[in-house]
Amino acid sequence: MKKRLAAFFAAVFLLFSLSETVEASASTYRNQLSRTECELYDAMVSYLPQGYDSFRCELSQPAIYATVEEANSSLQMQVSRAYEAFYRDYPEVFWLDKSGISFSAQYDTSSGSIRIWGFSLQVSFTTSSYQSQKSALEQAVSAILQGASGSDYDKVRYFHDTIVNRCSYNSGAASVYQPMSCEAYGALVEGSAICEGYAKAFKLLCNRAGIACEIIGGTVNGEAHMWNYVQIGGSYYLVDATFDDAPGVGPYDYFLKGSSSVWDHLEDSSLLEGLSTGFSYPALASSDYSPGGDDATAALTDGQNTGSTGQENALLSGDSTAEPEKGEDQSVSFENQRPAAVIPVEEGFCRISCLFAKNGRYWVKPAHPFGFAQGKEAFPAGTSLQIFAFPDPGYRIAEIAVICGDTVHSVKNRSSFSFSLESGSQIQVIFEKAA
Repeated sequence: MKKRLAAFFAAVFLLFSLSETVEASASTYRNQLSRTECELYDAMVSYLPQGYDSFRCELSQPAIYATVEEANSSLQMQVSRAYEAFYRDYPEVFWLDKSGISFSAQYDTSSGSIRIWGFSLQVSFTTSSYQSQKSALEQAVSAILQGASGSDYDKVRYFHDTIVNRCSYNSGAASVYQPMSCEAYGALVEGSAICEGYAKAFKLLCNRAGIACEIIGGTVNGEAHMWNYVQIGGSYYLVDATFDDAPGVGPYDYFLKGSSSVWDHLEDSSLLEGLSTGFSYPALASSDYSPGGDDATAALTDGQNTGSTGQENALLSGDSTAEPEKGEDQSVSFENQRPAAVIPVEEGFCRISCLFAKNGRYWVKPAHPFGFAQGKEAFPAGTSLQIFAFPDPGYRIAEIAVICGDTVHSVKNRSSFSFSLESGSQIQVIFEKAA
Protein backbone atom coordinates (compact mmCIF):
# COMPACT_ATOMS: atom_id res chain seq x y z
CA MET A 1 0.00 0.00 0.00
CA LYS A 2 2.84 2.42 0.79
CA LYS A 3 4.23 1.94 -2.72
CA ARG A 4 0.88 2.86 -4.20
CA LEU A 5 0.72 5.91 -1.96
CA ALA A 6 4.20 6.98 -2.88
CA ALA A 7 3.41 6.65 -6.57
CA PHE A 8 0.18 8.59 -6.30
CA PHE A 9 1.29 11.32 -3.91
CA ALA A 10 4.89 11.84 -5.03
CA ALA A 11 5.44 15.56 -4.83
CA VAL A 12 8.00 18.30 -5.36
CA PHE A 13 7.01 21.48 -3.54
CA LEU A 14 7.80 25.00 -4.73
CA LEU A 15 7.12 28.04 -2.58
CA PHE A 16 7.24 31.58 -3.98
CA SER A 17 7.10 34.99 -2.35
CA LEU A 18 4.72 37.52 -3.83
CA SER A 19 5.64 41.11 -4.64
CA GLU A 20 2.42 42.27 -6.28
CA THR A 21 -1.04 42.80 -4.80
CA VAL A 22 -3.81 41.04 -6.66
CA GLU A 23 -7.11 42.84 -7.15
CA ALA A 24 -9.86 40.61 -5.80
CA SER A 25 -12.61 39.52 -8.15
CA ALA A 26 -16.15 39.08 -6.85
CA SER A 27 -16.85 35.36 -6.77
CA THR A 28 -20.24 33.76 -7.03
CA TYR A 29 -18.62 30.34 -7.16
CA ARG A 30 -16.29 30.55 -4.14
CA ASN A 31 -19.43 30.53 -1.97
CA GLN A 32 -20.21 27.07 -3.35
CA LEU A 33 -16.82 25.57 -2.49
CA SER A 34 -15.94 23.39 0.48
CA ARG A 35 -13.33 24.52 3.03
CA THR A 36 -10.51 22.67 1.27
CA GLU A 37 -11.65 23.94 -2.13
CA CYS A 38 -11.74 27.53 -0.80
CA GLU A 39 -8.14 27.21 0.41
CA LEU A 40 -7.08 25.88 -2.98
CA TYR A 41 -8.98 28.70 -4.70
CA ASP A 42 -7.36 31.33 -2.48
CA ALA A 43 -3.91 29.94 -3.26
CA MET A 44 -4.69 30.17 -6.97
CA VAL A 45 -5.79 33.79 -6.50
CA SER A 46 -2.46 34.53 -4.80
CA TYR A 47 -0.23 32.92 -7.42
CA LEU A 48 -1.80 32.50 -10.84
CA PRO A 49 -2.40 36.22 -11.64
CA GLN A 50 1.31 36.78 -10.92
CA GLY A 51 2.33 34.34 -13.63
CA TYR A 52 3.47 31.45 -11.45
CA ASP A 53 2.92 28.06 -13.06
CA SER A 54 3.53 26.02 -9.90
CA PHE A 55 2.96 26.70 -6.22
CA ARG A 56 2.19 25.10 -2.86
CA CYS A 57 -0.96 25.19 -0.77
CA GLU A 58 -1.01 24.08 2.90
CA LEU A 59 -4.38 23.22 4.41
CA SER A 60 -5.49 24.75 7.70
CA GLN A 61 -7.01 21.38 8.65
CA PRO A 62 -5.95 18.05 7.13
CA ALA A 63 -8.35 16.09 4.95
CA ILE A 64 -8.61 12.45 6.00
CA TYR A 65 -9.47 9.49 3.73
CA ALA A 66 -9.79 5.79 4.30
CA THR A 67 -8.35 4.56 0.98
CA VAL A 68 -6.21 5.74 -1.91
CA GLU A 69 -9.18 5.35 -4.26
CA GLU A 70 -11.33 7.60 -2.08
CA ALA A 71 -8.56 10.20 -1.83
CA ASN A 72 -7.88 10.11 -5.56
CA SER A 73 -11.51 10.68 -6.50
CA SER A 74 -12.15 13.38 -3.91
CA LEU A 75 -8.95 15.35 -4.47
CA GLN A 76 -9.37 15.37 -8.24
CA MET A 77 -12.82 16.87 -7.88
CA GLN A 78 -11.72 19.40 -5.26
CA VAL A 79 -8.85 20.68 -7.37
CA SER A 80 -11.08 20.79 -10.46
CA ARG A 81 -13.82 22.74 -8.69
CA ALA A 82 -11.38 25.25 -7.23
CA TYR A 83 -9.69 25.71 -10.60
CA GLU A 84 -12.95 26.16 -12.47
CA ALA A 85 -14.19 28.71 -9.93
CA PHE A 86 -10.96 30.66 -10.40
CA TYR A 87 -11.16 30.28 -14.17
CA ARG A 88 -14.68 31.72 -14.19
CA ASP A 89 -13.85 34.59 -11.84
CA TYR A 90 -10.54 35.87 -13.28
CA PRO A 91 -10.79 36.38 -17.05
CA GLU A 92 -7.79 38.73 -16.87
CA VAL A 93 -5.61 35.64 -16.35
CA PHE A 94 -5.91 34.75 -20.01
CA TRP A 95 -2.78 32.61 -20.39
CA LEU A 96 -4.06 29.50 -18.58
CA ASP A 97 -4.86 26.22 -20.27
CA LYS A 98 -8.27 25.48 -18.77
CA SER A 99 -7.66 21.72 -18.79
CA GLY A 100 -3.93 21.95 -17.98
CA ILE A 101 -3.74 21.67 -14.19
CA SER A 102 -2.06 18.83 -12.29
CA PHE A 103 -1.39 18.29 -8.61
CA SER A 104 0.24 16.06 -6.04
CA ALA A 105 -0.52 15.89 -2.34
CA GLN A 106 1.56 16.06 0.83
CA TYR A 107 0.38 13.39 3.22
CA ASP A 108 1.07 11.02 6.05
CA THR A 109 -0.66 7.87 7.25
CA SER A 110 -2.06 7.29 10.71
CA SER A 111 -4.19 4.42 12.02
CA GLY A 112 -4.72 3.14 8.49
CA SER A 113 -6.01 6.51 7.22
CA ILE A 114 -4.54 8.90 4.69
CA ARG A 115 -4.06 12.41 6.08
CA ILE A 116 -3.69 15.11 3.39
CA TRP A 117 -2.25 18.37 4.69
CA GLY A 118 -0.95 20.10 1.60
CA PHE A 119 -0.83 20.26 -2.18
CA SER A 120 1.57 21.25 -4.89
CA LEU A 121 -0.12 22.36 -8.10
CA GLN A 122 1.11 23.05 -11.59
CA VAL A 123 -0.68 24.68 -14.52
CA SER A 124 0.00 24.97 -18.23
CA PHE A 125 0.18 28.25 -20.15
CA THR A 126 -1.13 28.83 -23.67
CA THR A 127 1.30 31.67 -24.39
CA SER A 128 4.82 32.64 -23.32
CA SER A 129 4.25 36.35 -24.04
CA TYR A 130 1.67 36.89 -21.33
CA GLN A 131 3.60 39.65 -19.54
CA SER A 132 3.55 42.07 -22.46
CA GLN A 133 0.06 40.91 -23.44
CA LYS A 134 -1.12 41.46 -19.87
CA SER A 135 -0.02 45.09 -20.05
CA ALA A 136 -1.84 45.56 -23.35
CA LEU A 137 -5.04 44.09 -21.92
CA GLU A 138 -4.88 46.28 -18.80
CA GLN A 139 -4.41 49.36 -20.98
CA ALA A 140 -7.43 48.42 -23.09
CA VAL A 141 -9.58 47.77 -20.01
CA SER A 142 -8.49 51.03 -18.37
CA ALA A 143 -9.33 53.02 -21.51
CA ILE A 144 -12.79 51.43 -21.76
CA LEU A 145 -13.56 52.02 -18.08
CA GLN A 146 -12.76 55.71 -18.46
CA GLY A 147 -15.71 55.97 -20.83
CA ALA A 148 -18.14 54.17 -18.49
CA SER A 149 -20.46 56.40 -16.49
CA GLY A 150 -24.00 56.61 -15.19
CA SER A 151 -26.06 53.77 -13.73
CA ASP A 152 -25.17 50.08 -13.80
CA TYR A 153 -27.50 49.75 -16.77
CA ASP A 154 -25.64 52.53 -18.61
CA LYS A 155 -22.29 50.87 -17.89
CA VAL A 156 -23.44 47.40 -18.89
CA ARG A 157 -24.85 48.68 -22.15
CA TYR A 158 -21.65 50.63 -22.81
CA PHE A 159 -19.53 47.51 -22.21
CA HIS A 160 -21.76 45.45 -24.50
CA ASP A 161 -21.61 48.04 -27.29
CA THR A 162 -17.85 48.50 -26.92
CA ILE A 163 -17.19 44.78 -27.28
CA VAL A 164 -19.49 44.44 -30.28
CA ASN A 165 -17.91 47.46 -32.00
CA ARG A 166 -14.34 46.49 -31.16
CA CYS A 167 -14.47 42.75 -31.84
CA SER A 168 -15.25 40.56 -34.84
CA TYR A 169 -16.17 36.90 -34.61
CA ASN A 170 -13.21 34.67 -35.51
CA SER A 171 -14.88 31.92 -37.52
CA GLY A 172 -11.50 30.31 -38.28
CA ALA A 173 -10.95 29.54 -34.59
CA ALA A 174 -13.77 27.00 -34.71
CA SER A 175 -11.60 24.64 -36.77
CA VAL A 176 -8.07 25.70 -35.79
CA TYR A 177 -7.38 26.30 -32.09
CA GLN A 178 -6.34 29.91 -31.48
CA PRO A 179 -5.98 30.42 -27.70
CA MET A 180 -6.37 34.19 -27.64
CA SER A 181 -9.68 33.95 -29.51
CA CYS A 182 -11.04 32.26 -26.39
CA GLU A 183 -9.94 35.10 -24.14
CA ALA A 184 -10.80 38.67 -23.18
CA TYR A 185 -7.41 39.56 -24.68
CA GLY A 186 -8.57 38.44 -28.10
CA ALA A 187 -11.81 40.42 -27.87
CA LEU A 188 -10.41 43.66 -26.40
CA VAL A 189 -6.85 43.84 -27.77
CA GLU A 190 -6.76 41.81 -30.98
CA GLY A 191 -10.37 42.55 -31.91
CA SER A 192 -11.04 38.92 -32.83
CA ALA A 193 -12.65 36.24 -30.68
CA ILE A 194 -15.20 33.46 -30.43
CA CYS A 195 -18.06 33.35 -27.92
CA GLU A 196 -15.78 32.51 -25.00
CA GLY A 197 -13.69 35.62 -25.65
CA TYR A 198 -16.79 37.83 -25.90
CA ALA A 199 -18.14 36.46 -22.61
CA LYS A 200 -14.84 36.82 -20.76
CA ALA A 201 -14.38 40.39 -21.99
CA PHE A 202 -17.84 41.35 -20.74
CA LYS A 203 -17.19 39.64 -17.39
CA LEU A 204 -13.84 41.41 -16.98
CA LEU A 205 -15.28 44.86 -17.63
CA CYS A 206 -18.20 44.25 -15.26
CA ASN A 207 -15.80 42.97 -12.58
CA ARG A 208 -13.75 46.15 -12.76
CA ALA A 209 -16.91 48.28 -12.58
CA GLY A 210 -18.15 46.39 -9.50
CA ILE A 211 -21.15 44.87 -11.31
CA ALA A 212 -22.00 41.23 -10.55
CA CYS A 213 -21.57 39.18 -13.71
CA GLU A 214 -21.01 35.51 -14.49
CA ILE A 215 -19.67 33.54 -17.44
CA ILE A 216 -22.14 30.83 -18.40
CA GLY A 217 -21.23 27.80 -20.48
CA GLY A 218 -23.75 25.56 -22.19
CA THR A 219 -25.40 24.87 -25.49
CA VAL A 220 -27.78 26.54 -27.92
CA ASN A 221 -29.64 24.03 -30.06
CA GLY A 222 -26.96 21.45 -29.28
CA GLU A 223 -23.97 23.67 -30.14
CA ALA A 224 -21.43 24.63 -27.45
CA HIS A 225 -21.66 28.31 -26.52
CA MET A 226 -20.78 30.85 -23.79
CA TRP A 227 -22.62 33.96 -22.65
CA ASN A 228 -23.15 36.05 -19.49
CA TYR A 229 -25.60 36.63 -16.68
CA VAL A 230 -25.37 40.16 -15.27
CA GLN A 231 -27.11 41.66 -12.25
CA ILE A 232 -29.07 44.89 -12.71
CA GLY A 233 -31.40 46.23 -10.04
CA GLY A 234 -31.07 43.08 -7.92
CA SER A 235 -32.05 40.64 -10.71
CA TYR A 236 -30.00 38.70 -13.23
CA TYR A 237 -30.40 38.98 -17.01
CA LEU A 238 -28.79 37.24 -19.95
CA VAL A 239 -26.34 39.11 -22.18
CA ASP A 240 -25.00 37.40 -25.30
CA ALA A 241 -22.72 39.86 -27.09
CA THR A 242 -21.64 37.17 -29.57
CA PHE A 243 -25.13 36.82 -31.01
CA ASP A 244 -25.71 40.57 -31.02
CA ASP A 245 -22.56 40.88 -33.16
CA ALA A 246 -23.93 38.80 -36.02
CA PRO A 247 -25.51 39.56 -39.41
CA GLY A 248 -29.29 39.68 -39.45
CA VAL A 249 -29.64 40.17 -35.68
CA GLY A 250 -30.78 43.34 -33.95
CA PRO A 251 -28.11 45.06 -31.83
CA TYR A 252 -29.93 44.28 -28.57
CA ASP A 253 -31.75 41.04 -29.37
CA TYR A 254 -29.70 39.25 -26.68
CA PHE A 255 -29.13 42.09 -24.24
CA LEU A 256 -30.60 41.95 -20.71
CA LYS A 257 -33.04 39.15 -21.52
CA GLY A 258 -35.16 37.23 -19.05
CA SER A 259 -35.74 33.49 -19.00
CA SER A 260 -38.95 33.76 -21.07
CA SER A 261 -36.94 35.11 -24.01
CA VAL A 262 -33.95 32.76 -23.99
CA TRP A 263 -35.31 29.24 -23.68
CA ASP A 264 -32.74 28.10 -26.27
CA HIS A 265 -29.73 28.91 -24.01
CA LEU A 266 -29.25 25.75 -21.92
CA GLU A 267 -26.68 25.84 -19.12
CA ASP A 268 -24.03 23.20 -18.56
CA SER A 269 -22.52 22.47 -15.15
CA SER A 270 -18.88 22.91 -16.14
CA LEU A 271 -16.54 24.86 -18.39
CA LEU A 272 -13.78 22.27 -18.01
CA GLU A 273 -13.76 19.53 -20.61
CA GLY A 274 -14.73 16.07 -19.41
CA LEU A 275 -15.76 17.18 -15.91
CA SER A 276 -19.02 17.92 -14.15
CA THR A 277 -18.15 20.24 -11.29
CA GLY A 278 -21.76 20.87 -10.31
CA PHE A 279 -21.88 24.65 -9.92
CA SER A 280 -25.22 26.42 -9.59
CA TYR A 281 -25.97 29.60 -11.52
CA PRO A 282 -28.06 32.66 -10.66
CA ALA A 283 -31.71 32.42 -11.65
CA LEU A 284 -32.70 34.81 -14.42
CA ALA A 285 -35.56 37.24 -14.03
CA SER A 286 -38.56 35.91 -15.94
CA SER A 287 -39.02 39.07 -18.03
CA ASP A 288 -36.57 41.17 -20.04
CA TYR A 289 -35.05 44.18 -18.34
CA SER A 290 -36.78 47.48 -19.07
CA PRO A 291 -34.80 50.64 -18.31
CA GLY A 292 -38.01 52.67 -18.05
CA GLY A 293 -39.31 55.47 -20.18
CA ASP A 294 -35.99 56.63 -21.53
CA ASP A 295 -34.40 56.50 -24.96
CA ALA A 296 -32.88 53.11 -24.22
CA THR A 297 -36.27 51.39 -24.34
CA ALA A 298 -36.64 51.92 -28.07
CA ALA A 299 -33.08 50.81 -28.70
CA LEU A 300 -33.64 47.56 -26.85
CA THR A 301 -36.62 46.71 -29.02
CA ASP A 302 -34.96 47.42 -32.37
CA GLY A 303 -35.19 44.33 -34.60
CA GLN A 304 -36.68 40.98 -33.71
CA ASN A 305 -35.30 38.35 -31.40
CA THR A 306 -34.44 35.56 -33.81
CA GLY A 307 -33.26 32.89 -31.41
CA SER A 308 -29.95 32.58 -33.26
CA THR A 309 -27.17 30.16 -32.48
CA GLY A 310 -24.22 31.11 -34.66
CA GLN A 311 -24.59 27.79 -36.47
CA GLU A 312 -26.63 26.45 -39.37
CA ASN A 313 -28.97 24.10 -37.49
CA ALA A 314 -32.40 24.81 -36.04
CA LEU A 315 -34.83 22.63 -34.17
CA LEU A 316 -38.57 22.58 -34.77
CA SER A 317 -40.08 20.99 -31.73
CA GLY A 318 -43.35 20.79 -29.86
CA ASP A 319 -41.75 19.41 -26.68
CA SER A 320 -42.46 21.72 -23.76
CA THR A 321 -41.20 19.54 -20.91
CA ALA A 322 -37.42 19.47 -21.34
CA GLU A 323 -35.31 21.08 -18.63
CA PRO A 324 -31.53 21.39 -18.35
CA GLU A 325 -29.74 19.01 -16.05
CA LYS A 326 -29.23 20.53 -12.62
CA GLY A 327 -25.88 20.66 -10.91
CA GLU A 328 -25.21 18.94 -7.61
CA ASP A 329 -26.59 20.69 -4.55
CA GLN A 330 -23.96 22.71 -2.65
CA SER A 331 -23.95 24.01 0.91
CA VAL A 332 -24.45 27.53 -0.47
CA SER A 333 -26.54 27.81 -3.61
CA PHE A 334 -28.79 30.24 -5.46
CA GLU A 335 -32.50 30.46 -4.94
CA ASN A 336 -34.50 28.88 -7.75
CA GLN A 337 -31.23 27.71 -9.24
CA ARG A 338 -32.04 27.59 -12.96
CA PRO A 339 -34.61 29.12 -15.25
CA ALA A 340 -36.93 26.88 -17.25
CA ALA A 341 -35.31 25.70 -20.48
CA VAL A 342 -38.27 26.27 -22.78
CA ILE A 343 -41.52 28.17 -23.02
CA PRO A 344 -44.52 25.82 -23.15
CA VAL A 345 -45.90 25.14 -26.63
CA GLU A 346 -49.57 24.46 -27.23
CA GLU A 347 -50.29 20.82 -28.04
CA GLY A 348 -50.19 20.19 -31.76
CA PHE A 349 -47.93 23.18 -32.42
CA CYS A 350 -44.22 23.36 -33.21
CA ARG A 351 -41.81 26.16 -32.36
CA ILE A 352 -39.54 27.58 -35.04
CA SER A 353 -36.10 29.07 -34.49
CA CYS A 354 -34.90 31.26 -37.38
CA LEU A 355 -31.14 31.13 -37.35
CA PHE A 356 -28.02 32.70 -38.72
CA ALA A 357 -24.41 31.63 -39.23
CA LYS A 358 -21.28 33.65 -39.70
CA ASN A 359 -21.23 32.74 -43.39
CA GLY A 360 -24.92 33.24 -43.98
CA ARG A 361 -28.40 33.18 -42.51
CA TYR A 362 -31.86 31.93 -43.35
CA TRP A 363 -35.46 32.73 -42.62
CA VAL A 364 -38.64 30.70 -42.55
CA LYS A 365 -42.09 31.90 -43.62
CA PRO A 366 -45.49 30.25 -43.93
CA ALA A 367 -46.94 30.09 -47.42
CA HIS A 368 -49.90 32.14 -46.15
CA PRO A 369 -50.12 34.76 -44.79
CA PHE A 370 -47.13 36.71 -46.01
CA GLY A 371 -44.33 37.66 -43.64
CA PHE A 372 -41.40 35.77 -42.14
CA ALA A 373 -41.66 33.82 -38.90
CA GLN A 374 -40.30 35.67 -35.90
CA GLY A 375 -37.97 34.06 -33.38
CA LYS A 376 -39.57 31.23 -31.36
CA GLU A 377 -42.88 31.55 -33.23
CA ALA A 378 -45.11 28.46 -33.11
CA PHE A 379 -47.22 27.03 -35.94
CA PRO A 380 -49.59 24.05 -36.14
CA ALA A 381 -47.99 20.81 -37.30
CA GLY A 382 -48.58 20.33 -41.02
CA THR A 383 -48.21 24.03 -41.87
CA SER A 384 -46.60 24.63 -45.28
CA LEU A 385 -43.39 26.61 -44.78
CA GLN A 386 -40.67 28.01 -47.01
CA ILE A 387 -36.98 28.41 -46.22
CA PHE A 388 -35.06 31.31 -47.75
CA ALA A 389 -31.25 31.30 -47.43
CA PHE A 390 -28.97 34.33 -47.72
CA PRO A 391 -25.22 33.72 -47.97
CA ASP A 392 -22.68 36.29 -46.79
CA PRO A 393 -20.41 37.88 -49.41
CA GLY A 394 -17.92 35.35 -50.73
CA TYR A 395 -20.17 32.38 -49.94
CA ARG A 396 -22.88 30.49 -51.77
CA ILE A 397 -25.68 28.11 -50.82
CA ALA A 398 -24.59 24.49 -51.09
CA GLU A 399 -27.69 22.74 -49.73
CA ILE A 400 -30.96 23.29 -47.87
CA ALA A 401 -32.29 20.21 -46.09
CA VAL A 402 -35.12 19.28 -43.73
CA ILE A 403 -34.41 16.18 -41.65
CA CYS A 404 -37.07 14.27 -39.74
CA GLY A 405 -35.93 10.96 -38.30
CA ASP A 406 -34.47 8.88 -41.12
CA THR A 407 -36.13 10.99 -43.80
CA VAL A 408 -34.21 13.79 -45.51
CA HIS A 409 -35.65 16.22 -48.05
CA SER A 410 -33.12 18.55 -49.64
CA VAL A 411 -32.24 20.76 -52.57
CA LYS A 412 -28.79 21.83 -53.73
CA ASN A 413 -27.63 25.19 -55.06
CA ARG A 414 -31.02 26.83 -54.53
CA SER A 415 -31.95 29.78 -52.33
CA SER A 416 -35.36 28.51 -51.20
CA PHE A 417 -37.11 25.28 -50.24
CA SER A 418 -40.71 24.42 -49.28
CA PHE A 419 -41.71 21.76 -46.74
CA SER A 420 -44.51 20.66 -44.42
CA LEU A 421 -43.85 21.24 -40.71
CA GLU A 422 -43.44 18.14 -38.56
CA SER A 423 -42.53 17.91 -34.87
CA GLY A 424 -38.88 17.04 -34.33
CA SER A 425 -37.78 18.20 -37.78
CA GLN A 426 -34.42 19.88 -38.19
CA ILE A 427 -33.46 22.46 -40.78
CA GLN A 428 -29.92 22.36 -42.10
CA VAL A 429 -28.57 25.05 -44.39
CA ILE A 430 -25.02 24.61 -45.64
CA PHE A 431 -23.06 27.57 -46.97
CA GLU A 432 -19.72 27.13 -48.69
CA LYS A 433 -16.99 29.34 -50.12
CA ALA A 434 -17.88 30.69 -53.54
CA ALA A 435 -15.66 29.48 -56.36
